[in-house]
Amino acid sequence: MKNLFTLFVVLLLTAQLSFAGVVDVRFANGTLSDNSYCVTVQVKAQDISFEIGSATVFFTYNTAALRNPAATPIKFSETDLCALSGTTSFYRNSFTSLETGELGEGNYAILLLAPNQGCPTITNTEWVDVAQFCFEVVDASAPANLAFTTKYTAFNTVDNSGYQHDLGELSSALEAVSVPTLETATTGIIIYPNYTQNKVTVEYGVKESGNVNIAVYDMLGRNVYSAQKNVISGKHTLDVDLSKFGNGYYLIEIDNGSEKVTEKILLAK
Repeated sequence: MKNLFTLFVVLLLTAQLSFAGVVDVRFANGTLSDNSYCVTVQVKAQDISFEIGSATVFFTYNTAALRNPAATPIKFSETDLCALSGTTSFYRNSFTSLETGELGEGNYAILLLAPNQGCPTITNTEWVDVAQFCFEVVDASAPANLAFTTKYTAFNTVDNSGYQHDLGELSSALEAVSVPTLETATTGIIIYPNYTQNKVTVEYGVKESGNVNIAVYDMLGRNVYSAQKNVISGKHTLDVDLSKFGNGYYLIEIDNGSEKVTEKILLAK
């Protein structure tokens, strides 16, 4: 998820004078959990620092892999650092999406309501989170084809001096594709708490979609709990109730047909 692209912007100082800067925008921090895939949009200035004012992010995706996106603003809600006195945001957020055949489109917009109040400052040293997009996963093995549409993606700030930053269009075709690899998880187990008095939460990862068998064995090798889940590749969680079992050590086993992983836990009431 480290793919990024560089876009040229024009800073308009007056009607007669302009010069160019560079802005990087990327999808980052992709996470796959159960049937959901979430990714964060980040922006960084290449040279000239600026503040986010009105902005729009337009992206496309493959509905054979992902569908039904939802957007969550970062730094632009009523309680974040861009709120006035921590109570009232001077931004309005909106999100719309459209799915036609295998093409999905999403448009996230930030509208600046208060003049001269752009926030936060975008520098050339750190990536700044703008929003998180979460999708339902249809098929983790299909190409996501997640891409910004540069013609309609822009970050602006306007004050009394007329400063304005725009992302320019690289070409008439889609550019800057950042394709998440959904099948990246490795098989493994994390169990907590360990020890436990009644139940444990099992976090496990699988490399390929399919059936996964979860089993608990006592130290005599007897199967005291079993469950089967049909899951996509990625990370998953499962709560296992041990309250009816006796004190002692148990083995929790995850078996996806090609790999088998076990972990020992202690039950002490």
